[in-house]
Amino acid sequence: MERLLTYWELFNVSSNGLNAILLWAYVASVLVFLFYHIFLFSRLIFHKTTEKKVDPDPVSVIIASRDDAHMLREHLPLVMTQKEVEYEVIVVDDCSLDDTIDVLREYSLKYSNFKTSKLVESRDFEGGKKFAVTMGIKAAKYQNLVFIDADCYPNSDFWLRNMAENLMYKKVVLGYGPFKREPGFLNKLIRFDTYKIATQYLSFALSGIPYMGVGRNLAYHSYLYFDAKGFTSHINVVSGDDDLFVNEVSNSRNTGIALSPESFTYSVAKKSYAKWEFQKRRHLTTATKYKWYHKGLLLLYPISQYLMNVLFITLLIMGFGMEAVLGIYGVKILIQGLIQFFTMRRLHVLDLFVWSWLLELGLSLIHI
Repeated sequence: MERLLTYWELFNVSSNGLNAILLWAYVASVLVFLFYHIFLFSRLIFHKTTEKKVDPDPVSVIIASRDDAHMLREHLPLVMTQKEVEYEVIVVDDCSLDDTIDVLREYSLKYSNFKTSKLVESRDFEGGKKFAVTMGIKAAKYQNLVFIDADCYPNSDFWLRNMAENLMYKKVVLGYGPFKREPGFLNKLIRFDTYKIATQYLSFALSGIPYMGVGRNLAYHSYLYFDAKGFTSHINVVSGDDDLFVNEVSNSRNTGIALSPESFTYSVAKKSYAKWEFQKRRHLTTATKYKWYHKGLLLLYPISQYLMNVLFITLLIMGFGMEAVLGIYGVKILIQGLIQFFTMRRLHVLDLFVWSWLLELGLSLIHI
């Protein structure tokens, strides 16, 4: 009891002044940080995937491709051999200059459920993914749409079955698209960043606050697109055919997630830091267009993390309440570590767990 009173006395502003204020701020930032982990991120651990209960409606798979002939040759066989679902595949050639047209012609002759469209670049039109996706949607025979990028491949022959079945229960289905595990620290950093982003948008969706999805693995009903008048609300933004559209049309009632390993899609990470940074910065430009409360929730988490670490170091340097400060941080590490371990296992990136502290530091330095 005396020990507790001693700790409580540390928080007495009248007697400890600035030190107590900093300690209160430190505790508040830790509590906010842990709130995200305990009440949001942990939902991924306990989420139950849907079992095969119904025969899904037919779906249209839409792929926008620009100069991805080699990727199409490698990945289309995996898309065209999906099982237990009726589907068509539509590949829209977005002004490609490579031999994409030859690849598409080959598959058009081979598969009756394979369709193609082509955008042609001119002096007044440079194409773009939003135009390609729009063309694919308008060409679709079925109202249930599933999207995958040309540089991605399904993790199983039942990827499409999983996405289509989830569309029977929800109008928007957010899939998970990690990157392939390869040697090198950059690969670890990219995969860790993808894990963190996925943890946020998937757990937020489970909490009734969907705010984005990724075009690498996404599905929705076509009427949502037409009711929203396509991408007109953000047509001047280069990116956003996936996350800005989901941010606009999704809500707590119409959005679900696909988290079965069979529903994952994989892609190969960038090999150079400059290319990855360029891609990441381009995608970050869309976040400013999110709804205000989404932006607030997404900002509060990194702010609490930054303040927590700064105040932790500051209080240690000042030598104030060392035992309490270290104890609180220890509890934070334990809770965060447990939740991170099980979410990483759920998202199949458990190999990154031992690197988490270094990768977290790396991302923090990049975001400064």
